[in-house]
Amino acid sequence: MNGVRAAGNRGTATNADVTRINRTAILDALRTAGPLGRAELVAATGLASATVHRLCARMVEEGLLGVERDTGGVGRPTHRYRHLGEARTVVAVDVTSAIARGALIDLDGETRHTETRQLQDADGLLTASSRLEGVGVLAERLIRVAAGIGSPAQGIGLSVPGVVDADGAVSDSVELGWNGVAVRDALQTRTGLPVVVENDANAVTIGEWTHGAGQGTGDLAALVFGIGVGAGIVSGDRLVRGAGAAAGEIGYLITDPQAFSQPRPTGGDLETRVLALGGAGGTEASTMSVLDDESASVGADAERLLDHIAMSVAALSVILDCRVVILAGRLPRRTDLLVGGVTRRLEGRIPRPPAVVVGALGEDAALVGIGQLIIDHVKGAVYLA
Repeated sequence: MNGVRAAGNRGTATNADVTRINRTAILDALRTAGPLGRAELVAATGLASATVHRLCARMVEEGLLGVERDTGGVGRPTHRYRHLGEARTVVAVDVTSAIARGALIDLDGETRHTETRQLQDADGLLTASSRLEGVGVLAERLIRVAAGIGSPAQGIGLSVPGVVDADGAVSDSVELGWNGVAVRDALQTRTGLPVVVENDANAVTIGEWTHGAGQGTGDLAALVFGIGVGAGIVSGDRLVRGAGAAAGEIGYLITDPQAFSQPRPTGGDLETRVLALGGAGGTEASTMSVLDDESASVGADAERLLDHIAMSVAALSVILDCRVVILAGRLPRRTDLLVGGVTRRLEGRIPRPPAVVVGALGEDAALVGIGQLIIDHVKGAVYLA
């Protein structure tokens, strides 16, 4: 997900590619090891001393690096370069039906500021237009805050429920009422910044992969429960989007042959069954609240719900051979019942069952993930500048 990998995919490297790779190597070395002198950077990166000196001097001028002078020894003072990731930020926004949660995140991944905005219009109504306008207002507000703290925003990342096309348009979002809405183009025109738009399940997956329960493996899936059911997939250290950017729409998995003879549901077969069973507990806080109800009357519903979730985990596992499946989103309070029930159902029924775990980032997973995606997107431009 870094500049080195992106450059390597284009065949013959240009001078711009080489510059980006060398700058990336220097910045990554400083982020990993802390302040380093020129000789230490030469040893860490394998670059020539003159190259390190030239690129570091340029990045000091740009405000990406700071210089520490060590005058405590004998002879001329030495210079040590320090990465200033806090000097630049990105705007990350996670959009749900009625609320947009935003954050300013610096290039080191540290959250500098957060805000939340309701998405109703002046009459208190939620519409497709009011949601788009609310997201734009929040993005502009965060850009102003970034300028005020001296860490100008370099780009915007937007996590949304629904199918996101390769051109950044949201082609299908029942939750937001967006169908064929060119969200990326609208935000880029409004703010003048580069914009990345991603499906919320993919954003959750990226967040958990890079900063949460999926760290350490490049083959995982996240099953995300909300108003619908979705999944994000990482295979071979890459996010899998599919030919139409709709990979992971596991809510459409058909779990019973009877589905073929029944009227087509608004959502998919799995999604319809899971949400119908999950709502039996009567609590909107969780689509699987039935697992928190210990009364005998809902015991059968809880077991059927676990059956359907286990089926979806099995489908992900046997096709992808993933090491970990992360359960995220609106989960029951008793996550031990969820994990234990799914794990028991898979034992001995599929080859190499994955580790089934609960996400570590909670409701922040999508925000962290879309933040990481826009950080990766803008790094190439920042490193090459």
